[in-house]
Amino acid sequence: MTRQAPALQIRAAACTDLPALIALDSVAAHDPRRAVQIGEWLADGHMHVAELDGTLGGYRVQHRHFFGEAFIEMLMVAAPLRGYGIGSALLLHATSISAGTRLFSSTNQSNTSMQRLLAAAGFVRCGIVHGLDEGDPELIYRFATDDVR
Repeated sequence: MTRQAPALQIRAAACTDLPALIALDSVAAHDPRRAVQIGEWLADGHMHVAELDGTLGGYRVQHRHFFGEAFIEMLMVAAPLRGYGIGSALLLHATSISAGTRLFSSTNQSNTSMQRLLAAAGFVRCGIVHGLDEGDPELIYRFATDDVR
């Protein structure tokens, strides 16, 4: 008997996704401000979600508030579903809809999992910001593509 790979779908987030988005977010579990922030991202229309066999498994927030450039502000994958390619799929989707333009993201220096994910998706480190989180600099990444203006 062969096992079928789970079906992964990326789509724009809908208002009805809010409870599931809050439930899958590891920060929202202990910080109620994140639940409010998720609602704001959803209302702004800058959020895409990943469904794995019909279950919401992750989300990405992308906007153009970073010096007018496309920027992935948040990428979150439900802890029990990490390792199924959801983060990679969300990044691939981001690079495909941003083709021909610059795309940036960032992560804390302590978040080595996200650093590996960004590198595997073709992002290169291009800067650092100190002072946002004390003792944990923010590393800036840019998607490495030859067709950037």
